[in-house]
Amino acid sequence: MNRFISVLLGGLIAGGHVLPAIAEQPLPPKPQLIIILDDIGNNQTLGLRAVNLPAPVTLAFLPFTPFAARLAERANQNGHGIMLHAPMANESGAKLGPGALTPDMDRIHLQQTLSDSLEAIPHVQGVNNHMGSLLTQQPEAMSWVMEVLAEQDLYFVDSLTSPLSVAAENASEAGIPTVSRDVFLDNERTEESLNKQFNHALSVAKRRGHAVLIGHPYPETLSYLEQRLPTVELEGVELQRADDYLLRQQWRTPTPELPLVSRYQLLLEPQ
Repeated sequence: MNRFISVLLGGLIAGGHVLPAIAEQPLPPKPQLIIILDDIGNNQTLGLRAVNLPAPVTLAFLPFTPFAARLAERANQNGHGIMLHAPMANESGAKLGPGALTPDMDRIHLQQTLSDSLEAIPHVQGVNNHMGSLLTQQPEAMSWVMEVLAEQDLYFVDSLTSPLSVAAENASEAGIPTVSRDVFLDNERTEESLNKQFNHALSVAKRRGHAVLIGHPYPETLSYLEQRLPTVELEGVELQRADDYLLRQQWRTPTPELPLVSRYQLLLEPQ
């Protein structure tokens, strides 16, 4: 029986008495942890390890990289979520690679570049920003990005590489399902740091109901996740792909999010 169906029509008859209908109460959802691994596509060996992780994760593929398309096909077969990791201009001027979205682009050029990148990733369901600390601060450019996503019925995850990002706000205004990064997993790759950041994400999820944890296909990160992911649900948290989480949110009654005092105090990527 669907646990969200709350009907016993007409009441219950017992001993000649009509009892009031008893609504079946929905079970409270478990806290949700959305794990995203960025920068997939350049390294086949590490990419295959990411694709073979033993739990649902979301993999963000860099466009036009040597192994992105093949790894995305395998990820789809293995039940993982698939995103375009769209390169966006950063404040440090770091190189972006193919598919870069930059402030000097006009609307037509930016949207065509983004559309070409999306076509390069099979089974793509959404987009997050690669770097982007500069471009995600620009409302006009972000509105152009969201127009493309709206046309293709895709979601957006703000990697939040800048606390001044307006990307998630623009996505919401465009009616696009969106969520923002809460914790970076592997700015430091020691086991102690990975464990600390992962546990912090679990804490956020338990307190607020969900958390978005972003990492990368580093050998240390993959080794950690290969060991840790099979035990997460024993800790009272449910692993969700980004698309599944956002789909569920569309039919749940919205609840105000608790503010995260440390949201912008976490280490940010330097781009």
